[in-house]
Amino acid sequence: MLTLPALAQTPTADTARVQQLPTVRIPGVRPERFAVGSRRLMLDSLALTNYRTGTLTDALSARTAIYLKNYGPGQLASITLRGTSARHTAVLWNGFNINLPSLGEADFSLLPVSGNAQIEIQPGPAGATYGNGAVGGTVLLSSATRWGAGWRGTAQADYGSYGLGAGTVEAAFSNQKLAVRTSLLYRQAENDFPYYTREAQGLVRRRQENAAFRQASLTQDVTLRLGQRSEVSAAAWLTDADRQIQPGIGTNNTRAQERDQSRRLMAGYRYVTQAHEWAGRAAWFEDVLNYRDEVSGLSESRVRTSQAQAEHTWTFAPNASVRAGAEAQHFAAQVDGYGSQPRTENRYSGFALLRYDPRPRLRLSLNLRQAMLPGRRPPLTPTAGAEWIALQTAQHAIQLKGNASRSYRAPTLNERYWRPGGNPGLLPEQGIGYEGGVTHTLTATPAHLQLQTELTAYRQLVDNWVQWTPGASYWSPRNLRQVRAQGLEASTQLTWKQGRYTAAARASYSFTQSEKTKGVATDNDPVGRQLPFVPLHTGAFSTDHTWRSWQLSTALTFTGYRYTDASATEFLPSYLLLNATAGYTLTARPGWRLQLLAQGYNLTNRLYQSYQNRAMPPRHGSLSLRLLWQ
Repeated sequence: MLTLPALAQTPTADTARVQQLPTVRIPGVRPERFAVGSRRLMLDSLALTNYRTGTLTDALSARTAIYLKNYGPGQLASITLRGTSARHTAVLWNGFNINLPSLGEADFSLLPVSGNAQIEIQPGPAGATYGNGAVGGTVLLSSATRWGAGWRGTAQADYGSYGLGAGTVEAAFSNQKLAVRTSLLYRQAENDFPYYTREAQGLVRRRQENAAFRQASLTQDVTLRLGQRSEVSAAAWLTDADRQIQPGIGTNNTRAQERDQSRRLMAGYRYVTQAHEWAGRAAWFEDVLNYRDEVSGLSESRVRTSQAQAEHTWTFAPNASVRAGAEAQHFAAQVDGYGSQPRTENRYSGFALLRYDPRPRLRLSLNLRQAMLPGRRPPLTPTAGAEWIALQTAQHAIQLKGNASRSYRAPTLNERYWRPGGNPGLLPEQGIGYEGGVTHTLTATPAHLQLQTELTAYRQLVDNWVQWTPGASYWSPRNLRQVRAQGLEASTQLTWKQGRYTAAARASYSFTQSEKTKGVATDNDPVGRQLPFVPLHTGAFSTDHTWRSWQLSTALTFTGYRYTDASATEFLPSYLLLNATAGYTLTARPGWRLQLLAQGYNLTNRLYQSYQNRAMPPRHGSLSLRLLWQ
């Protein structure tokens, strides 16, 4: 579900434990405090409960109108936010950018839900706040610490169609000084599903080959309080995926296989007083991507990333605060495509974020960031935002908001160093965007009902867009394009409780127009055409129902037609997918619950493709047995 800001909160056992903390302890200032005027979507632990053994692809595809280009189950999945490419979306884990430096993007099929208690999406440019790549939007992965919660955990086993098997174990403990959380995940599938191809004699039934995968993940979080004002934290996130690469329909099966491994480690220290907060963090990542097929042989890639961040927040008035900081990154890449010599690169940036609330109903922010890249200096990237509560009564609240922002994307290591064709002289891409929106919240306390509706309009230009173009004997990237993206985003969410029955319903819709507006005379793709694989229309509708020990969830998603070529003549048809989950919870003893879940996917048995010539499975399902304790 897309969660809403809490207007009121009933005390619970957990909040009672929190209230036992010494009153001198001051909470830290969260980053979203400086994201004034921006639209934000949040999937919390409640929304993610049905996807514990799944990936971000599964959760975002079912719960939002965001389009993810999926090459098949367990295959590459890349996000498209506001008409940009996957390289224009920054993905941050605990404040660190985890996009693969060589490709400049994250594969969402390799990011498990397990281990991430909260997923936030901020569409639109936000280079000042989140740095490199935050052109089309930002995805924030985090795990909030629950103090004084004691022991709690979950164990789950799944069995499903086409050889699906998965299991996850999560355990956590926290008192008033120490918080520890561990999450383990394993999932696999053969993906030998049937599919149909259109041939001269009509529809021909075939069975998918070379699409199996195995995936494992471990996350570990530890936070220790040092007195009343400071704490240290450490986190590890290890993933290992071994998958066969699903061949395209009608192409030769070269037995392609890929091994993806990521090792992410970070540590941080935070000291908080009444008016000041000092924080320092360091991280080390290692990303391994090894590809092999029967034609090209073996291609190996290993990239190590070291990052450091330092920041200071000063709350100099009850209604004003400023945060200043710096970030440094070092990349060391050993990639077969770069030649025998390793490539290294350093990047730096400094930022200042200001939040000022001149009136109780008016919030303002002004953020700045300056980055330094090898041989290039991107322009200063400011962001200005405003939010105004135009109406606030016991039942109704209307909020107007808007922002303007510049952003940038540094060329990837592949774009700079690939041999042959790499272009070390590429300029950073630059984006400028505007958005404005209105949010209406209706609260009916006697009926236990809340309805929130939001409408946002946006427009942005991305200049120096990097495009790979063919040459005499190889392709090379060049700064050729200017792209304009504009559109509308609408969403509404209803929550209602009557006795022992609770219900939530959410609907979202996106209209996205993304076109090339400038190029050069030798371009093969014309100006004024919708970019490939950017649907004009996407939508999602989901519901959650609970009554006594029963639960039912549904998810209906619509993806409009997508052009598959730059001239906008060939396209994939639109499709509508229906998924559902039904479950029953048995309380075995106080604090222990046993859940049985039945999940169905593509229930209408729709024949569709997310990406050109990549088959997707027909109707299928899974059974889950879940044990929860607290």
